[in-house]
Amino acid sequence: MADVEAYDFSDERINLGSGVTLPKSWHARVSGEQDVPGTITVRVEWDDTLGRTAVAFAALEREAEGVDITSQVLREVRTHWIMTRSALDVVTVDVDAEDGDQVDRIPVRDFLIRVRAQEEREPMESLHAAISVYRVATAISYPPLKLVADSLQISQSTATRLMSRARDSGLAPEVRIQEPRRAPSVNPYNPGGSYDPTAPHYGPSQPGGPSMGR
Repeated sequence: MADVEAYDFSDERINLGSGVTLPKSWHARVSGEQDVPGTITVRVEWDDTLGRTAVAFAALEREAEGVDITSQVLREVRTHWIMTRSALDVVTVDVDAEDGDQVDRIPVRDFLIRVRAQEEREPMESLHAAISVYRVATAISYPPLKLVADSLQISQSTATRLMSRARDSGLAPEVRIQEPRRAPSVNPYNPGGSYDPTAPHYGPSQPGGPSMGR
């Protein structure tokens, strides 16, 4: 199993709203990747133009003599997977403390587990929860409608309607309408657990459904 280490975090943090923050940049080091005989290093940065995190640099250092880094080996380097997996270690969400007077900063994976565990919500609660999860997806560079649908345990069409409402009402004006990219094989609720990368991810059935990323 690949070992992912996030390090060298920027002191500057990007605030996406809903309490979601992340370092402006960080590095990730990965070893033990299947079919990759070496150590992978990537630098992840927040990209204002893309409106999400992006890989700014990637390198592969061979593990020992007798190993040749070929184009075939480089094709096995999963930069998007590394970016999302490391983001789950650095993104945080500010939530109200139990006493209601303070704010607790919790890891993003704990936040997603909390959202998924809540069974009943009022309509406005669902809307704000969807916005928060959408912003988390932006921070970890994960298809946002899929994460909203999975976290709130709703259909993708319902997730699309919620985000359309959030955008049109001005609660989340940053929502972009783009074609979604494929979800990386990372379990955002438990990064070390199993995940089915073949699970379908459907984008908007027609123009107008919001999504982030490509």
